[in-house]
Amino acid sequence: MIEYGENLIGGPTLKTQVCIVGTGPSGVTLAWYLLQRGIDVILLEGSRSFNPAGVNNPISNAYLYNENTLLYNGESVGLLAQNEPQFLIRPNPQYFTSPTERERIYGGTSTHWGGQARPLDPITFEKRPNFPGWPITRQDLDPYYAEACKFLDLYGDYYAPDGTAGYNFTADFWSKELGQDVAQMDGFDVAMYQFVPGQNLQFQARKVDGVTIGESAAQVILNASLLNIDRQGSGVTTLTAGVMTGDRTAPTKAGEFTVTADAYVLACGAVSNARLLLLSGFDNDNIGRYFMGHPIANGSQAVTTSPYYLSSSERQLLSYQNPNNINSGKYPISLLAGLLTPNTESVLKNATGGCWFGPGGTSNFYHELLPEYTSRITLSDSTDPVFGQAQTRADWQLNSDEQNNYDILTQLFKTAVTNKGGGPVTINNWSTVRDLMVFNGHHIGTTRMSANPDDGVVDTNLKVHGVDNLYVAGSSVWATAGVPNPTMSIVTFSIRLADHLAQQLTGAQAIYT
Repeated sequence: MIEYGENLIGGPTLKTQVCIVGTGPSGVTLAWYLLQRGIDVILLEGSRSFNPAGVNNPISNAYLYNENTLLYNGESVGLLAQNEPQFLIRPNPQYFTSPTERERIYGGTSTHWGGQARPLDPITFEKRPNFPGWPITRQDLDPYYAEACKFLDLYGDYYAPDGTAGYNFTADFWSKELGQDVAQMDGFDVAMYQFVPGQNLQFQARKVDGVTIGESAAQVILNASLLNIDRQGSGVTTLTAGVMTGDRTAPTKAGEFTVTADAYVLACGAVSNARLLLLSGFDNDNIGRYFMGHPIANGSQAVTTSPYYLSSSERQLLSYQNPNNINSGKYPISLLAGLLTPNTESVLKNATGGCWFGPGGTSNFYHELLPEYTSRITLSDSTDPVFGQAQTRADWQLNSDEQNNYDILTQLFKTAVTNKGGGPVTINNWSTVRDLMVFNGHHIGTTRMSANPDDGVVDTNLKVHGVDNLYVAGSSVWATAGVPNPTMSIVTFSIRLADHLAQQLTGAQAIYT
């Protein structure tokens, strides 16, 4: 059921079991899985609906309808000031023509993502040089990854016959499915990525049992911008939401309404999750820190070589392909891709993060940033023109070992190509790559998971340290970025959080074990 904030101004406080702030992949997934457990849900969405196709339908050109410039603006500092000064409202205009970094709209960034999906690798969770490790393991998440495959309509069994997890994302699985060879490269694995079917891309428009989340029993409230998280003692008591009025190019504040719940979840993305906690006076110094993602250096031609050291069959598995054209529509996914990624042994031996290479190298150096404490989201001295709240200050700083990470990874690829009989391999200098790096829409960190509040913001169940009933969802809770695109894992964590909340609120047993 969709409602509008303008109809709630000054009314009685709304009551529910779980109030979720944000309607992107994390918020909508969480809502669906809570509804399945019989739990009442309210979702708050700050934007108003300007979708000509209707609020329950896929959105075309979402950037035409959101209010990013007014309510997401702020200050870009560090590498952002040089490479992507309008990061908070749109990507670097040198490479992109529309604001696709952050979407302040019903459906969030799912209104424009491409669907590339793969679980985080087990090594992502392990402690290693420059990487702190997580307080959970990939094995803890595997039952939820298996369920996420079903929710997203991905192909194949997540568990191999021998019990190995993540089997439908391995080169072994897909080489047998498609009859293609797996490239054997020293120090590298072929990591397979499935692409979510097109009908499932936009989470506000995807249907479960024939209805969208806006047509379900959940109460979805548009034009409801979270202004404050009110606390008493160790618990949150009320959320205060602000309502806009007037033309979308110059709205003003119309009023407020309040919501009370048994549990509250911030699901607004890494930048906004941190800002909202800071606006509400949360004083854990870790809030906003370790701001990271998967940067790309478009136009750099970071590493290049001829791909013909590989056979045509090996190259086929390492290309983007439509499997439906291969086997008459057997596969529901829209695309399939294989990418060369440093294997676990290489990562541990060389103390690096991860990255992608294709057979011919990489034109943009998509990679896993090393976590950096000084890279952070804070509040700016400026205020937004609608609600008068402090805007965002985004400061992207690189770890001092980032150049060494680049040098090791590129040399690792060069050695593998040479040992395979290929080459020459051309490696661009680090300064050129660094000066072209921009965020790739994957915003990670700022409310990282930790075993104790000295090291992070949320615990292993995504509950804010020291607060009884406030949770954070999405990739802002990650301790490290990993290499795969984040959305599948965001869905996975939301399913896991729904399982936890159902146990806490109703005494139910865990379903996914």
